[in-house]
Amino acid sequence: MEMAAETAPTEMASSDMSGASERIGRATGTIKSVAGQSDFLTIDHGPIDGVGMGAMTMGFDIAGDVDLTGFSEGDTVAFEVKQGRDGSYRIMSICNTGTEGADCLDTSGHQNRTSGQPRMSRIGRRRVCAGLRLRA
Repeated sequence: MEMAAETAPTEMASSDMSGASERIGRATGTIKSVAGQSDFLTIDHGPIDGVGMGAMTMGFDIAGDVDLTGFSEGDTVAFEVKQGRDGSYRIMSICNTGTEGADCLDTSGHQNRTSGQPRMSRIGRRRVCAGLRLRA
């Protein structure tokens, strides 16, 4: 099987349009638990601006490029979530407000504050991958 990079304007356009309906929000809260292989957090959070969610305690999946090393139960955090097509919310970035300050998301330049590396949005990955086609 050979992989060839080809531009696929139709696929790329549809990927661009999918971003228009995405719901992204920010909130602050306290970590109640870190589960699994650091790929799931339970957070007692305030209202999530941007997605219309009220304050509650709930679990969140973690985007693959977010590093939770150094986070533990009881940490106060600011975080950004995105609602997926399946309706679930995933943490796209997170920072420790106790050690980095209350505005840590605003000063991060949209970086994953735990690793300091710029994060590639899920949208960006779709655009890159949309141009690849497999040939038999």
